[in-house]
Amino acid sequence: MSGKVPLEKIDDYTWRIPQYKPGMRVPGMVFANRELLEKMQTDRTLGQCVNVAHLPGIYKYSITLPDGHEGYGFPIGGVAATDYNEGVISPGGVGYDINCGVRLVTTNLSEQDIRPKLAQLANAIFQNVPCGLGSRRKDFRVSVHDLERLVVEGVHWAIDHGLGWSEDIKHHEEQGCMKNANPDKVSTTAKNRGLTQIGTLGSGNHFLEIQKVDEIYDERAAKSFGIEHEGQVTIMIHCGSRGFGHQICSDYLRVMERAVQKYKIALPDRELACAPGNTKEAEDYYQAMACAVNYAFVNRQTIMHWVRESFKHVFREDPERFGLNLVYDVAHNIAKIETHMVNGERRKVWVHRKGATRAFPPGHPDIPAELGSQCSYLEVWGQALGFLWVQRKPCR
Repeated sequence: MSGKVPLEKIDDYTWRIPQYKPGMRVPGMVFANRELLEKMQTDRTLGQCVNVAHLPGIYKYSITLPDGHEGYGFPIGGVAATDYNEGVISPGGVGYDINCGVRLVTTNLSEQDIRPKLAQLANAIFQNVPCGLGSRRKDFRVSVHDLERLVVEGVHWAIDHGLGWSEDIKHHEEQGCMKNANPDKVSTTAKNRGLTQIGTLGSGNHFLEIQKVDEIYDERAAKSFGIEHEGQVTIMIHCGSRGFGHQICSDYLRVMERAVQKYKIALPDRELACAPGNTKEAEDYYQAMACAVNYAFVNRQTIMHWVRESFKHVFREDPERFGLNLVYDVAHNIAKIETHMVNGERRKVWVHRKGATRAFPPGHPDIPAELGSQCSYLEVWGQALGFLWVQRKPCR
């Protein structure tokens, strides 16, 4: 059990797991206060952090973040970088809901503006955005040809089909389109599941919320996001690639289980099934995963479009009248090829982020110019998660 994992306190919020087990290639690093740490010790979170430290080619640390909890193979809230040439890629480091993510939308409305029409707006959103297990929107259908295009083109496909505004594109991670997506690497079963679920919220912990700004901690940063005052109404959407991504993960876990035997990789947990990054198995998974990433971007984009349409229906005015601007859309279940400083030199690495988002520094070229000069996106989502919901109606 993870409660037996040794911990070395670095400070009140940082804990180091030494390389105490044979096969650990790096230490573990846990970011949590004591209360959060105690919760992690009630399940396999810390043990899974230790297991990830065994992956071939892993650099520096196996990382667990403050929301860390037990997952499949990797802890949720886990991050690991492996060498691009010598390391592995593991579907467990991404998870079943590939590119599950969150987007924040601002409005220029206040709570007082929206409160009289809140029930009507909630009903309109429920009519427009399908939610719940097996949900689908009957009047929005895509063909196999459409699906194969949208998983390659990402949000660009949605915009071309009138499901959003052109300026939305630059407010997505990867500008809403991850490269190297190849629908030929996706099974027919996954495609069939994806056909009926595009534009749906799903179930579980996914949500669409009408929120209000409860407190502003940094006025300059808030204004760059379009947040002007407390009580301002915002929208938050949290969902992913639905059954399409789940099936891709399931398909490739079987591929990776065979790859572990083929390449004689020693692992402490079969849920960490992986393949060397330079193999066909890894390349195929990465191309299929990119399809699910793009599917999820389109899924959230489509939902946002229908939220805008709901405002138009209720307030009888063009949605642009109320702002409804996308601040940012960020993935928290994804693997990427990135370049980082490792031991004083720039190295290409596979970065697994499961229940974790990338934090960009100010001025980073991947951040929209109007946002990037103020602060990092680590602060963006710290602010975003501080908003309180106005009303949340359960899916039926």
